[in-house]
Amino acid sequence: MRSFRIALLAALLTVVGGCAAAVPPPPRVAADQPGPKVPLTTVLSAVADAPAIRALPADLTPSLATAAEDVGYNNEKCEAGPSDDRIEPCVFGDRASATDVVLYGDSHAGVWLPALTQIAERLDWRLQFYGKPGCPTIDLAVWNQQEQRVFGECDRFRDFVAGRIAGTKPELLIVTNESYSQKDGRGSVIDAGAWSSALGRTLRTLGKSAGHVVVLGDTPVLDQSAPECLAAHQDDVRACSTTRAAATARTWNDADAAAALTSGADYISVLPWVCTATCTAVIGNIAVYRNRFHLTGTYARMLNGVLEDALLKHFPSNAVP
Repeated sequence: MRSFRIALLAALLTVVGGCAAAVPPPPRVAADQPGPKVPLTTVLSAVADAPAIRALPADLTPSLATAAEDVGYNNEKCEAGPSDDRIEPCVFGDRASATDVVLYGDSHAGVWLPALTQIAERLDWRLQFYGKPGCPTIDLAVWNQQEQRVFGECDRFRDFVAGRIAGTKPELLIVTNESYSQKDGRGSVIDAGAWSSALGRTLRTLGKSAGHVVVLGDTPVLDQSAPECLAAHQDDVRACSTTRAAATARTWNDADAAAALTSGADYISVLPWVCTATCTAVIGNIAVYRNRFHLTGTYARMLNGVLEDALLKHFPSNAVP
């Protein structure tokens, strides 16, 4: 299994431009060039090996000092703020492309932007991103948990994005949300059935304007914020792991999959790229999470190859004439 880890590290070193003692430093990759495609077998092997990691790697990337801020894109520019009900989308890839792709969701959609920008560059897609933290795409009023009130700006943001998607008519629409402990407009936790029904309504509406719709499953939630936990347990990073059962207990992945099925959309589970029976805070020499809920930009970017391959199973590269 170590050969897989070395292959993983070599690919990642190309991404971050660092070096390890056993691996000669590769040429730096320009920021606007596509990142390397790490094979699925390499990713799965590294995920499988991760629960055995004991000590914090000396070359942890990103470092503990920067992991919490490793978003991987300009979220202040590209995400709608709490009081915003519209935003001009950030655009990536080939602006003149005949293939329009839209990524839409809350902060968990932003998690995948570092990977999708690499895919857009490689496949010459015109990628637009519509994201608003705390505002899932589901057709249901939700609760502003920071201000303890109905999140009216979220309703208006969804209407705005739906109008934009209707105007763009993208060849591919990618939707993903954080479902963990989301509350409805009365402040009650949304259960899996209500979540699935509300997401299904959204997908059916947006599907009328998009050639293909793909739902990315939600990422698991750790018991503790990874950077702080790793700082306190540098000699036993296993203390910062969470069982997969616990990490997915209140993320409605089955509900996401059911909504996709009933609405004619496709579904991609991302869980194998992050967890086996255990979800770890470190994979290889990579810090996987920047808090409890969000992957680091570095780890998400490393997954650009497996995400591309999964998307192309549903949206082949020759889907657009």
